[in-house]
Amino acid sequence: MATLNVSLPDQLRSWVGEQVAEGRYSSASDYLRDLIRADQRAQQQHWQWLQSHLQALMDTPESEFVTTSADDVKTRMHRKIKASL
Repeated sequence: MATLNVSLPDQLRSWVGEQVAEGRYSSASDYLRDLIRADQRAQQQHWQWLQSHLQALMDTPESEFVTTSADDVKTRMHRKIKASL
Protein backbone atom coordinates (compact mmCIF):
# COMPACT_ATOMS: atom_id res chain seq x y z
CA MET A 1 0.00 0.00 0.00
CA ALA A 2 1.31 3.43 -0.96
CA THR A 3 1.63 6.30 1.47
CA LEU A 4 0.19 9.79 1.02
CA ASN A 5 0.98 12.70 3.32
CA VAL A 6 -1.84 15.19 3.70
CA SER A 7 -1.64 18.59 5.36
CA LEU A 8 -4.77 19.71 7.19
CA PRO A 9 -5.66 22.86 9.08
CA ASP A 10 -5.96 22.31 12.83
CA GLN A 11 -9.77 22.39 12.74
CA LEU A 12 -9.96 19.59 10.17
CA ARG A 13 -7.28 17.56 11.93
CA SER A 14 -9.29 17.85 15.15
CA TRP A 15 -12.41 16.66 13.34
CA VAL A 16 -10.61 13.60 12.01
CA GLY A 17 -9.21 12.92 15.48
CA GLU A 18 -12.71 13.12 16.98
CA GLN A 19 -14.06 10.61 14.45
CA VAL A 20 -11.30 8.19 15.38
CA ALA A 21 -11.68 8.82 19.14
CA GLU A 22 -15.44 8.15 18.96
CA GLY A 23 -14.70 4.77 17.41
CA ARG A 24 -16.20 5.49 14.02
CA TYR A 25 -12.86 4.75 12.39
CA SER A 26 -9.78 2.87 13.48
CA SER A 27 -7.38 5.56 12.21
CA ALA A 28 -7.14 8.81 10.28
CA SER A 29 -6.15 6.75 7.23
CA ASP A 30 -9.28 4.62 7.61
CA TYR A 31 -11.39 7.78 7.77
CA LEU A 32 -9.80 9.27 4.65
CA ARG A 33 -10.15 6.00 2.72
CA ASP A 34 -13.85 5.96 3.60
CA LEU A 35 -14.28 9.55 2.39
CA ILE A 36 -12.55 8.74 -0.88
CA ARG A 37 -14.71 5.65 -1.43
CA ALA A 38 -17.85 7.68 -0.71
CA ASP A 39 -16.73 10.29 -3.24
CA GLN A 40 -16.07 7.57 -5.83
CA ARG A 41 -19.58 6.14 -5.28
CA ALA A 42 -21.16 9.59 -5.56
CA GLN A 43 -19.36 10.32 -8.82
CA GLN A 44 -20.25 6.92 -10.23
CA GLN A 45 -23.91 7.47 -9.35
CA HIS A 46 -23.79 10.92 -10.96
CA TRP A 47 -22.39 9.51 -14.20
CA GLN A 48 -24.87 6.64 -14.22
CA TRP A 49 -27.75 9.10 -13.79
CA LEU A 50 -26.41 11.30 -16.56
CA GLN A 51 -25.83 8.34 -18.86
CA SER A 52 -29.34 7.00 -18.31
CA HIS A 53 -30.89 10.37 -19.12
CA LEU A 54 -28.71 10.94 -22.16
CA GLN A 55 -29.27 7.38 -23.40
CA ALA A 56 -33.01 8.04 -23.63
CA LEU A 57 -32.28 11.01 -25.90
CA MET A 58 -29.80 9.03 -27.96
CA ASP A 59 -32.38 6.26 -28.45
CA THR A 60 -35.01 8.63 -29.89
CA PRO A 61 -36.00 7.40 -33.35
CA GLU A 62 -34.96 9.61 -36.22
CA SER A 63 -38.63 9.87 -37.28
CA GLU A 64 -39.47 11.84 -34.11
CA PHE A 65 -37.19 14.71 -35.07
CA VAL A 66 -38.69 17.62 -36.98
CA THR A 67 -36.77 19.90 -39.29
CA THR A 68 -37.45 23.53 -38.48
CA SER A 69 -35.77 26.88 -38.90
CA ALA A 70 -34.66 29.32 -36.25
CA ASP A 71 -37.33 31.74 -37.45
CA ASP A 72 -40.02 29.09 -36.90
CA VAL A 73 -38.80 28.51 -33.36
CA LYS A 74 -38.76 32.25 -32.63
CA THR A 75 -42.29 32.65 -34.01
CA ARG A 76 -43.62 29.77 -31.89
CA MET A 77 -41.96 31.15 -28.76
CA HIS A 78 -43.34 34.65 -29.38
CA ARG A 79 -46.84 33.15 -29.73
CA LYS A 80 -46.43 31.19 -26.49
CA ILE A 81 -45.25 34.28 -24.65
CA LYS A 82 -48.14 36.37 -25.94
CA ALA A 83 -50.63 33.62 -25.05
CA SER A 84 -49.31 33.44 -21.48
CA LEU A 85 -49.72 37.20 -20.88
